[in-house]
Amino acid sequence: MQTAFIVTLCAAWLGIAGSSKLGLFARSRISSEQFASGSSLMGGQAEQLLGLGTSLVGSPQCDSDLSGSICYAGQQHALMANAVPPGLVGHWDFNSDVPMDSSGNGNHGVTELVHGPSPAGSGHSAAFTKTFMMVPNSAQLKLTDFTYSFWIYLMDDGTPASATGRSATWCPLIRKGVHMVETEQFAAAPALLFNHRTGTLRAEITTSYKGTEDGEYVDSNARLLANRWVHIAMVHHSANPSLLLYVNGILDAVLKTQGTMVNNDYPLYVGGDPFSMAQCGFTVYMDELRVYSHAVPPHHLQAEAAPALGGTDPSYVRLGCLKCSLQDAAKSCPANRHICTSMELHTGGFQVARSLGWLAAGTHVWTHAAVTKGADAEMGAQGKTAESSSGLGLCCEGPA
Repeated sequence: MQTAFIVTLCAAWLGIAGSSKLGLFARSRISSEQFASGSSLMGGQAEQLLGLGTSLVGSPQCDSDLSGSICYAGQQHALMANAVPPGLVGHWDFNSDVPMDSSGNGNHGVTELVHGPSPAGSGHSAAFTKTFMMVPNSAQLKLTDFTYSFWIYLMDDGTPASATGRSATWCPLIRKGVHMVETEQFAAAPALLFNHRTGTLRAEITTSYKGTEDGEYVDSNARLLANRWVHIAMVHHSANPSLLLYVNGILDAVLKTQGTMVNNDYPLYVGGDPFSMAQCGFTVYMDELRVYSHAVPPHHLQAEAAPALGGTDPSYVRLGCLKCSLQDAAKSCPANRHICTSMELHTGGFQVARSLGWLAAGTHVWTHAAVTKGADAEMGAQGKTAESSSGLGLCCEGPA
């Protein structure tokens, strides 16, 4: 494990006191139309508005820069640096007044934070409502392989998600790039979008195969539900070109990309972006955002996301199919899995399906008994009609 340690003994950020520039993006509610004025963003305008290659408020200025730990109370206690795992290029825990990068790589955000509650009950999360955090572009964020992982909480404000004009169809939670329809400037390396009407997530990258507005993308099977903490990870493999989306440590969607990912020089936006924030009117809390320069192994993501499932093993259940016939459900499970039994569903299967949004009110769930006895027998026993010919297929561990 590597360590990165800087001790700041004074107010660290240049120009933070009394500066209105710090809140230029997060507070001023600059509309996408203002960003899109003119034919394109170029040169100094891009530097000023998007922070390309520069920081709006400067780098941390410290009174003291120490390479080791600090001992105090007669050497009974020591103040030490956080351990930094290999490949971590950015880590924002949102516990400071400004979005400091605690990875030691200096990828600090340059916008003010609005704090919210944290999933662990201590510290803070970042609250975003028509606001965003911006991290200026750096060489470390131009990645070929990557993992973005974080916790998110969608706040239910009582407004129906399906309400007309509630929000844009797709609102960014993460975007390393630009999205300007008026000037046809699009880049995502990567982007994670959220549809507030359906709860669906979309992982997206711009590639050499498809550099259009949507790029290459995959939509989640999971739905982001309100009033609960959800762990999300987006992973890209370049050797085996693919984009993977994990929800609560469970692999939810996979995209086999046809082209090579195209990096860009735009900033990293978190919680929203200046191009769509006027059209995205919901509130989310985000916490413990980490960016790695490699594809993090699945078991690491499962360990990080374990609290979301209340003790259920993330490998306990896999999605077979969302709306399918009994025959298709039985075929959807790999050889080392089977359609869950009723007991397995009640001892963890339903909990996992509910936490990922696979299970909605009124959804019929296929059981292993239906596979062995036939759909007609189960329908008759449960008093179902012929209209219940499709259901949710969940695959539990172990051969059939």
